[in-house]
Amino acid sequence: MPISNVISIAARRQGVDPDLVLTALSSMPHGLCMVGGDGRLAFCNKAFAAMYRLPDHLVAAGAHREAIIVHCIETGQGPLQGVSEHLARSAAAAPGEAVIGEYVLADGRTVRVSHTPLACGGYVATHEDISDRVAASAQIEFLAYRDTLTRLPNRAAFQKSFDEAVAAAERTQEMVGVIMIDVDHFKDINDTLGHDAGDALLLSLSDLLRRAFRKTDTVSRLGGDEFAVVLRGLSGPEDLARPIETLQALLRTPIEHAGRSFAISASIGAALHDDPDADPLHLLKNADVALYEAKAGGRNRCVVFQPSMRTQVEQRVELLREVRLGLEQGEFDLFYQPVVDIGANRVAGFEALMRWNHPEQGVLAPGAFMAAFDDTDLSLKLGEVAFERALGQMRAWLDEGVEFGRVAINVSTEQFRSGRLASEIAERLARWNVPADRLTIEVTENVYMGWGADVVASTVCALHEAGVLIALDDFGTGYASLANLRQFPVDRLKIDKSFVQNAEDDAIVRAVINLGASMGMKVVAEGVERPDQLATLSGYGCDQVQGYHFAKPMPAGEVAAYVARFGSD
Repeated sequence: MPISNVISIAARRQGVDPDLVLTALSSMPHGLCMVGGDGRLAFCNKAFAAMYRLPDHLVAAGAHREAIIVHCIETGQGPLQGVSEHLARSAAAAPGEAVIGEYVLADGRTVRVSHTPLACGGYVATHEDISDRVAASAQIEFLAYRDTLTRLPNRAAFQKSFDEAVAAAERTQEMVGVIMIDVDHFKDINDTLGHDAGDALLLSLSDLLRRAFRKTDTVSRLGGDEFAVVLRGLSGPEDLARPIETLQALLRTPIEHAGRSFAISASIGAALHDDPDADPLHLLKNADVALYEAKAGGRNRCVVFQPSMRTQVEQRVELLREVRLGLEQGEFDLFYQPVVDIGANRVAGFEALMRWNHPEQGVLAPGAFMAAFDDTDLSLKLGEVAFERALGQMRAWLDEGVEFGRVAINVSTEQFRSGRLASEIAERLARWNVPADRLTIEVTENVYMGWGADVVASTVCALHEAGVLIALDDFGTGYASLANLRQFPVDRLKIDKSFVQNAEDDAIVRAVINLGASMGMKVVAEGVERPDQLATLSGYGCDQVQGYHFAKPMPAGEVAAYVARFGSD
């Protein structure tokens, strides 16, 4: 019996005009078609014809289903795959049992098709264009699993990828790697160069990560300046090391933003899951531990996890906890080591050196708590203690008439990065009523390098113009060049004690002294412990020296007496 007759009979049984039923079916927003048991079209509505852009002869009763399918494929309206499987499932279904599938058409649309077999043979099918719904769902999934700035997978996607990678590794016996990446000093970049520069840096790093790792690796932004990578199917440690080396090479190229060029540096921690019986959650912890080690080791480096690191991290965490407590208890103070002018045979000044009056271990030098200077927060707090103690003591010596010359204070990279160091020092000098020409700040070579060079330059220039002396500490151990010496207002070059105490470095010492003389800078040699070292340096024309030959660092209370008796012993 023709399907149109079936519709007519069913309508009359319900007391409804068959023409009204056909009109309603024709006006449906979804595509509708009815196909008889012979595979020929019995009826289709306007939405079906419009959805597949069918010509008149293919929407007329009697058109064969195969002709409609061929037309759709030839004109780019048909499903990319799955038609045969769907029709086979429909043919095998019982009457009244809907067979539903979703298919992507060649033109990009997504269509939901529902076939319901009829007892009289053939089927009735609805076709719904769900492209907008699919796009909305994809957008929701994107927001749930993608970072909106970099468009990389986010933390949730990273965790999902990690779980899948571990499960796959258990089946295949392959290794899984995790790499944690933190941008060095990202907060300072935002604070000094602006959030647009920070965003530009993150986007550039995202691009570098995509280039460094395989498409099968999951590169994610966990949030802020934190990135992570899951690497599947690794055969050994070399597969973990290879993309890291590629990334480090890419990071050496500065990025451009708003007409300025600055370098990206990152701390990287990596770990390998090569034991199928081990808890995979330890892999994430191990990568975090390695990242912590990379930061503690001075940043801008990669560390691959080793089991011994757990103990080292625990010791470092405990040390930093004790330092914080020591700061709260006021246990940190300054000792002072004299700087002697060779030609005038007088005390030219003192270098202020941090000491920790530990309640159990006694007085500790910085080497015992060096990890605290690698922690941003503690480094800044220790720097504040140094300035407050030194300037307060200088004020007291000035009131007492002690001729202490200048006092040198070491300034860390973290203090420079805020961009407020010059104004903070000026405020402290004014508050303690200490003349600027009584203060020297000592800066290591590495402070002058990297993205913050502009900030450092403006800071030291402002301090120099105010009368503060600028000393380049440990010269020869870092990466400063003659260009740096010309760019920044350096008044003093300090030769590191490692050169002074090693006879094989005699040529280096002479070269630095001659360099200082040619550039109008006085040279200070550190680590002078013996009379012969002093005599050699004097013969080379060195201006000033400091070291145990004259005095070890001493408490502030011993300085006045030392100055009074200097040269009389």
